[in-house]
Amino acid sequence: MSREYRNEVDEKNNVKINELINSMPEFIEDYYDSLVVNGSSTNTIKSYLYEVNVFLRFVATIVKKKSITDLEVTDLDKVTLTKINKFVASSESGATLADTAKRRRLSVVKSIYKFYFKIGAITTNPVIDKEGAKVKEKEVIKLNEHQVRTLLDCIQNQNGVKEHSKAYSEKLIYRDLAIIMVLLGTGMRVSELVGLNISDYDLTTPGQPCFHIIRKGEDEDYVYFVDAVKNVVDDYLEFTRPLLVDSEEKNALFLSTQRKRMGVSSIEKMLKKYCKAAGLPSNISPHKLRATFATTVYKNTNNIYAVKDALHHSSIETSKHYIGDKDERKQEAAIAAASLFS
Repeated sequence: MSREYRNEVDEKNNVKINELINSMPEFIEDYYDSLVVNGSSTNTIKSYLYEVNVFLRFVATIVKKKSITDLEVTDLDKVTLTKINKFVASSESGATLADTAKRRRLSVVKSIYKFYFKIGAITTNPVIDKEGAKVKEKEVIKLNEHQVRTLLDCIQNQNGVKEHSKAYSEKLIYRDLAIIMVLLGTGMRVSELVGLNISDYDLTTPGQPCFHIIRKGEDEDYVYFVDAVKNVVDDYLEFTRPLLVDSEEKNALFLSTQRKRMGVSSIEKMLKKYCKAAGLPSNISPHKLRATFATTVYKNTNNIYAVKDALHHSSIETSKHYIGDKDERKQEAAIAAASLFS
């Protein structure tokens, strides 16, 4: 992934971050500075400040201030744990939040109180011992081997694609096929894929070819891929990309028909279109292709560390989410117990 692309993302995020900071009390600048010093990404900072803004609007109603810009840091001391529980549990409209949303809200509130309590700006920290809502383990949604073949066949042969859009889609077959196969064949995040440059496509590394990418947290990494992926990327570079590029100076690997770097939303829409044409579930997203890669790797290697390293997880606990279907594991356990009766 190019530094150029990462810088573009950071610039856009920083515009929104500045807008958020300017709409909040001056004391929030110290909290923002702490997020920067701790190395938080601009995506994380933007998300946190969104939640901070919502929380401060809630605080303003509690302490009866007309605007959140009228708030002082000591107003945080006036908010009880009971009030915070109410904030964490429901949206501004009063709707009950999902457990994941509750945990996100609580995480931000705890972060705020921890920071200002630590620097002595407030005297209480009502959420110091509060635990977040327990999030139920979700089923890993992925494609099976038959569904993968169906999806790839749909792209390659335009099966099920409506006639009025087929002429448009046929020109992009190599590009769309390359994108889907890179996601399936490497497990990289779609945000990492859209940042790829031509120079990141490396066929010179000993062993298998690879992509050089920048991971979450700004870590430089590389992902290997097999010949099937290489061949379709080569076809895209030879037959389709020259039709989309303005000049040789355009370094982005995957380009749109507007001759610009493809964005995440464009790839999501493209995948959704082909899943619908192929009769596949409508909830298949690029992240589900990452899950498909991960579960396939574990199934064929039985090596959780291969999954961890390929997906660039910081913890093996995250990787364990992809070690197969729960029912399959329970059935394997029952079969293993058969030795008791032999």
